[in-house]
Amino acid sequence: MSRENRSEKSTRKKKRRKKRYLLRFFVFILICVGIYFILHIDYFDVKGIAVAGNEEISDDEILKLSELEPGENIFDVHPWFAERRIKKNLYVEDVEVNRKLPDQIVIVVEERTGKAQFLMGKKYVVTDNDGMVLEIAPEERKATVVENVEVNEAKVGKTIKVKEEKIYDKAMKITQAAQEGDLYFKRINIRGNRVEAYIYDGLVCKGKYDNLMEAIESGALKSVVFDLYQNGTESGVINIGSNNYCSFTP
Repeated sequence: MSRENRSEKSTRKKKRRKKRYLLRFFVFILICVGIYFILHIDYFDVKGIAVAGNEEISDDEILKLSELEPGENIFDVHPWFAERRIKKNLYVEDVEVNRKLPDQIVIVVEERTGKAQFLMGKKYVVTDNDGMVLEIAPEERKATVVENVEVNEAKVGKTIKVKEEKIYDKAMKITQAAQEGDLYFKRINIRGNRVEAYIYDGLVCKGKYDNLMEAIESGALKSVVFDLYQNGTESGVINIGSNNYCSFTP
């Protein structure tokens, strides 16, 4: 075979190869377009958005922050962006947005724990257990009010600065232990090593700090509070001593 014939044959092969590549490319494009249209049929439109794990923050607030709405295609929902928007609320410590095919979205929220609030002038400074300011509210929130603590500085998203740091530290440890022990104190008053922790306005736990912490962590205090709740008792004094000793005085 002459050199010219070999060259011509090689050229024809290259042209055929190029045509095959172009054909494969167009087929690939057609498949992608087909998949796109299949995934964007009404069957995959979001019909429900569920919110779980939230107590302090309302479902409406979570949904508003997420900017997710029924009717949009589930494949157009980008969980990472929705999670970032929801985390703008400082009460949210973590959040996970999950797509449940074909048409459901589940938002699982983890809120910050150990919340307490401190009076600053006529406003309430709400912090998490690490002291980060979550909110400066004009009205009292659902969080333990810590008395006898003067706020020096409070900025949302920053750590609170207080004058009575020892009292502050003890109060935050109490609120955290109470939450972990399934208890809630409306307000806490600490003077030295003595603590008054109010379950209700008329029902107060009194004792030394160490004894109170021991009673909370062991579950002894929860048992007493539960019994009083079962009896409908909302006033009186729970005296707390050493070795998980708890006595109620009406």
